[in-house]
Amino acid sequence: MDFRSKFLISFMSKRAKNTLNLTSAPSEFSFQLSEDLLIHPEEWNSRIFMKTIKGNYLIGGEVMRLRFNSLGVTLKRGSIRKQLLLASHVLDAFPKSNVSVTFFDPIKPTTALEFMKMVNQRKISIKTLDYSLNEASSSEFVPELLDECTEVTKRIKIRAAFPDDFMYTPVRPFKVKELIVLQKSNWINLESLISCRTVVIQLTRMSNRTVHIYDSFFNKWMDSNAPLQKLTFYWGKETENQLMMDALSNQGEMQQISRYWVKVDRKDGSEFFIDKSSNGITIHTKKSYLKQIREAEIVYAKVRAIERQYHNRERQWLRFD
Repeated sequence: MDFRSKFLISFMSKRAKNTLNLTSAPSEFSFQLSEDLLIHPEEWNSRIFMKTIKGNYLIGGEVMRLRFNSLGVTLKRGSIRKQLLLASHVLDAFPKSNVSVTFFDPIKPTTALEFMKMVNQRKISIKTLDYSLNEASSSEFVPELLDECTEVTKRIKIRAAFPDDFMYTPVRPFKVKELIVLQKSNWINLESLISCRTVVIQLTRMSNRTVHIYDSFFNKWMDSNAPLQKLTFYWGKETENQLMMDALSNQGEMQQISRYWVKVDRKDGSEFFIDKSSNGITIHTKKSYLKQIREAEIVYAKVRAIERQYHNRERQWLRFD
């Protein structure tokens, strides 16, 4: 049964909807909110052509012109109210869903907050969240929105120009494995990120962090058993990179172990590894460092195997010549 068929059942009797919920396997949906609302499976290639069926549907007292293919539905140029009504209807029709969420301009924090509350109130798991906001005139609803994101499990990526005076510390630790902060990043409290496994932060030319701030953060992280394994700062000015290296030098004895790698031996016996390049700085725990080295060795072995195959074929061709 395709998505449209299941969607139409949601307009039928309560018994029919209950039967659908009991017999359907858990679904994974991606919600993309912008000028349009797209709802489709997480693993979906938008470049693949699919037959589209159009129709008018009454949802929440609003008539909507929807476009269906076998996998999902699109609401073109729908108002924010219509987008939220349609999203709510789909979440109710597929209560065993896992969802990924993307917000693009012109979606404002107020709308994103309403959507996140709608999902969390239904206790539906959110795997990934991507939020792109070119400019926010106010940060009034942003803390509440970010607090609603702490239950996301796999990845959070935020590209937003929040006001310069905005600072944020979550009310509870993030559960997400990977957190990526792009564009402006002064607003995030570094110490609140150590509950994530991987963190990527884009530095700006107007960074307000000092050696003291970095030193305090590295102390809290490295003195703990926090989940954070890999932390990347990139596109920072050389002066910013030097601030971090100065703070890291306070953590223990630093030793250059290869062209790109610096090892930090701390007094408590723990070891951290720094990968410093022209693009930025990545700090690894020992576990993360060893994993990266193993992965690099596997890639190198594959490249060498391909090279050997090429040279063997080249020698064979020369014999025939």
